[in-house]
Amino acid sequence: MKTTGAYKIWRIIYPIGIYYVVSSLAYFFLTLLLGAGEESYMLRQMLCAAATIPFVWMHYGQDRAARETVYGRRGIRPDAKFFCTVAGALLAGASLGMAVNNVIAMTPLIEASAGFQSANQAFFAGGVVFELLGSCLVIPLAEELLYRGVVERRLSLLCGSAPAIVLSAVIFGVMHWNVVQFLYAGILGLLLAWLLERTGFLYAPVLAHIGANVMAVVRSETGWLDIAYQPTAAGVTVTVLLFAVAAFAVLLVKKGGVRQEEEKTSAA
Repeated sequence: MKTTGAYKIWRIIYPIGIYYVVSSLAYFFLTLLLGAGEESYMLRQMLCAAATIPFVWMHYGQDRAARETVYGRRGIRPDAKFFCTVAGALLAGASLGMAVNNVIAMTPLIEASAGFQSANQAFFAGGVVFELLGSCLVIPLAEELLYRGVVERRLSLLCGSAPAIVLSAVIFGVMHWNVVQFLYAGILGLLLAWLLERTGFLYAPVLAHIGANVMAVVRSETGWLDIAYQPTAAGVTVTVLLFAVAAFAVLLVKKGGVRQEEEKTSAA
């Protein structure tokens, strides 16, 4: 049974289901406790994400133990290559996230997506402390454990690295439930999945995700680079430069993060 395609697909799907069942139940009870106001939205989201981590960690830990049985345990060496990877991941996530946000803002998509407008308003209504703790720490960790640590790795075993990068990014985008966040999360998800495939370590996509979310919070709270949201010469120039910075950051990761070759096997 464990060698069938249907079973392998099920192993990809059911952790996502568990994640959303746990987070939905937590959200329901937290809404009863804290109320449904926008001011508590990010606190509720943060606590919901935290509630999912032990459940997702079980799957991630099982997969990691299986890989280590086959390939041995890989440690992180704090050398120059490691710091290149750390810097590159943070910079790539931050710059790509800003660039994609700029491009989306230059289109009519935001005005056309009521779901995004509602989510975005609630997202930034609860105060900067919860934005930083939730959006920039707990939520990236929970989502990376699921979408890269479990889903992308299992997809990679099923269909290979390149299809896994694309499919996991599509799933990540779809699960954000509106067209604006689908595009943003999908494009960012390509980078996050590539970082995992390139380095073999989950810390790389976690750092990139944190970088993207930190810059989103900073821009929302300070108005920094708001000019780049407009389809003007200045806005386009800033956006092109951000894409260039993201490309440079990817080169940093390629220089620093080389994954130990692993033979893909269904045993993992």
